[in-house]
Amino acid sequence: MNTRDQLNQYLQGLEKRMRWLAVSRGAAVAAGVALGATLALVLITNALAFSSTSMTVARVVLFVALAAAVGFALVIPLMHLNRRKAAGRAETSFPEFQERLLTYVERSEKRDPMLELLAMDTMSVAQRTQPEMVAPRKSIFALATSAGAAGAVLLWLILAGPGFLGYGASLLWAGAPKAGAARFYEVTVQPGNKLVRRRSDQVITAQLTFEAPQVRLFAKYASTAKWEEAQMVPRNGTSYEFLFAGLPEPVEYYVEASGVKSPTYKLDVIDLPGIKHIKVTYHYPSWLGSKAVVEDPGGDLRAVAGTVAELTVTTDRPLSNGLIEVDDGSHIALESNSDGTLTAKVPIQKDGVFHFAAKEHGESVRLSEDYFIEARIDGAPTVKITHPGADARVNPIEEVGITVEANDDFALQGVELHYSVNGGEEKVVAIPNSKGVQSASGKTLIALEDYKMVSGDVIALYATAKDAHTTTRTDMIFVQAEPFERNYSQSQLEWRRRGRRWGRRRRERNFAAPERDHCGDLERVARQCQR
Repeated sequence: MNTRDQLNQYLQGLEKRMRWLAVSRGAAVAAGVALGATLALVLITNALAFSSTSMTVARVVLFVALAAAVGFALVIPLMHLNRRKAAGRAETSFPEFQERLLTYVERSEKRDPMLELLAMDTMSVAQRTQPEMVAPRKSIFALATSAGAAGAVLLWLILAGPGFLGYGASLLWAGAPKAGAARFYEVTVQPGNKLVRRRSDQVITAQLTFEAPQVRLFAKYASTAKWEEAQMVPRNGTSYEFLFAGLPEPVEYYVEASGVKSPTYKLDVIDLPGIKHIKVTYHYPSWLGSKAVVEDPGGDLRAVAGTVAELTVTTDRPLSNGLIEVDDGSHIALESNSDGTLTAKVPIQKDGVFHFAAKEHGESVRLSEDYFIEARIDGAPTVKITHPGADARVNPIEEVGITVEANDDFALQGVELHYSVNGGEEKVVAIPNSKGVQSASGKTLIALEDYKMVSGDVIALYATAKDAHTTTRTDMIFVQAEPFERNYSQSQLEWRRRGRRWGRRRRERNFAAPERDHCGDLERVARQCQR
C-alpha cells in the first residue's frame, strides 16, 4: 500500500467518523425538539381542553417543527458532508497540517507529479493524528444517548404517561381516541335525547372527568329562539344535576364546564296518562304461613324475600302499553282489567327501585317517580324467660311462676317451655296462641311439691321459639330448692303443704275467693298447728 492509498484510507475514516457525529447530533436535536414541542403543545392544548381545533393546529405545528429539526440538524449536514469538508475539519482541529490535507484533497483527482511528495509530507502529520480525535467517541455516544433518552421519555408519555401530559401526547401522536374511549376532558350528559311525558319533571345529570368551578346548562325551548343559562347543582364529586320542572314543551339543551361542551340533546314531550292510585296486595311465601295483606294506598314495596306483590293501578286516562321498569333492567307489563284498572305482579327478591312507564314510539316514557323495593330477610326469632331470674332459690313446697316472651319479625310458629327436675325426664309446656303472630307471651306454674323436692334439688329450664326457618332457645336457667327456716317444725311444714294443696284444689274448682284464701295464709296455718 503506497502513501496515497494510506492517506485516502485516513480521509475515508475521518469522513466516516464525521458522518456518525452528524447522525448522532441530528438525532439528538430531532428527539429534543419532538419532546420539547410535545410538552409545550400539550400545555397549550390542555388550557383549551384539548378541543378539536386546538389539537389540529398543534399537530401541524408539531410535525412542522419536527420536520425542520430533522432537515436542518440531520439531512442537510449529511448532504453537505464530503471528503473536502472532513479535510477542512481536520485542518481546523490540527493546525500542523498547514493546509496540506486540504490541498491534497483538491489535487487528488488531477495528475500532479508533486502529489506523491505532498502525500508523503501530509501522511507524516496524519500519523500523529487520528480520526477519533476529530470526532471523539465520547461525543458520539453522548449525543446518541441524549437522543435515546428523549425518545424513550416521549414514547413513555405517548403510551403510558400520567395525567393530561400523557393524554395530550397520545392525542398529538396517535390521533383521536377510539370510539367509546373515555376522554380526559369530557362532559357526559344523561338522559341525552329522550321522550318525556308533558308536564312531568325530568332530571338532567352531568358527569365530568375533571374538576370545574361551575357547571352550566344551556336550554332553548321550542317557543323561543334564545338560549337560557342555568347553574347546575353539585351532587357528588364531579357529578351535577338540573331539574326541568313540569316540562311543557320540547327543549334543546347542552352542558358546559370550563370551556368543555357536551353535545346538544333534545327532550321531546308527549301527552300520556298519569298514575292516580296504587293498591298493593302482598302474597307471602307458603312457608311463612301468613295470609295475603292489602296495602291501600300503596307505593313502596316492603316484604319478606319471596313475596309476590300484586299492584293494582288506577290512571286518570286509559293507558295502553304500560309497564313497570325495575332498576335491574327487567320490565313487567301492566295488564288491563275490565274495570279500567291495570295489574302487574312484582316478585320481591332483592332491594331495588321501580317506576311506571309507557312504551311510545319505541321509547320508554316515565309516568311516575321512583318507588323502592325492600326485600326483608327472615331473621331468627327472639325468646327470653322474664321470670324467675337466673339461679332463683325457692322453698320446696312453692309454686314457681314461669313467664316466657317471644318475638319474630314476621310470624312465630310456636313457643315452648322445657324443664326437668334433677336431670330427669324433660317436660314441655306449649305457650298457647303463639302461632301465626309476631309476639307471644305466656305464664305457667310449676308446683314443686308435686316432685317431692327437698333442699338442694334443682329444676333446669329453658324456652324455645321457632319461625318458618329457625329455632331459637334461651340459655339454661336453674331454680334451686333452699332449706326451710329452722323455727318451723315438721308438723308446721306438713300443715303448709296441706294448705297449699287445699288452695290449689279450690282454684281448680273455680272458687271465687281471692287468691290469698285459695292458697291459704301460711302464717295462719302455722299458728293453728302450734295451738
